[in-house]
Amino acid sequence: MKAYIFLISCSLLCAFTANATPTLVVGTPGNSYLSTPKGPSPQMGVLANFDNLNPGPLASYLTPGVAVTSPDGFQVLPYSTQSGPNELFDNSSDGTANISIKLATGTSGIGIGIADGDPVSVTLQALNASGTVFGPVFSVNLAATQDPNNPGNGYYALFDTTSDIFGLQILQPTGSSNFSGLAIDDLQAVPEPASFVLLGAGAVLLGLSRLRRRA
Repeated sequence: MKAYIFLISCSLLCAFTANATPTLVVGTPGNSYLSTPKGPSPQMGVLANFDNLNPGPLASYLTPGVAVTSPDGFQVLPYSTQSGPNELFDNSSDGTANISIKLATGTSGIGIGIADGDPVSVTLQALNASGTVFGPVFSVNLAATQDPNNPGNGYYALFDTTSDIFGLQILQPTGSSNFSGLAIDDLQAVPEPASFVLLGAGAVLLGLSRLRRRA
C-alpha cells in the first residue's frame, strides 16, 4: 500500500512539474540573466546563429535537434543587428510573421533575438513536446523593449522550472506600413535539464524497483 501511495505522489510531482508556467525575460543592458540585446546570453548555449548559411531564399532551417519553419519560408540576409554576419528573415509578402522553432529535446530556457525596423507587436509562446503552444501568451511591443542604442532589436527568453519547453512560436499578426518584416538570430537554450525532472524520473524508477522486489 505504501508503495502505491509513493508512486501516486511521484506521479503528482511529475504532473505538477510538467505543467509549470514559462516566464518571459527581456534582455536589457546590465540584465543579470541576459546580455545586452545586441547579443545572446552567456548563460545559455547557442543552437543556431545562421552564420554558415548562404544569403538567399530558404524554405526552412533544419539541423539535428532544431527546426525553424514559417509558412512563407525565409530569406537569409547577409547582416544582423544581433550578431553578424547573417539573420533569418520571415519571407511573408505583407510584413507579418509566423515562425515556429522546434527542439528535439526539452529545455528549461529558450532565447531568440528579434529584429524589426518598425514599432510592431509580436507574441511569444512556448511549445510542448507535441508542438502545441502552452502557457501564457506574451505580447511584446518591440519599440518598447528594444535596445535604445540599437533600434528595432531586442533579445527575449522564456524560462521554466522544468525542461518542458520544446520550442517557441513567434507571431506578428499585423504587417507594418512598409512591409519591412521580422528577422531572428542567435537561437539559444539552457544546456542542462532541470533538476526537478531528473528528481521526478528517479523517484518513479525507485518506486517501480521497490514494487518489483515485493512481487
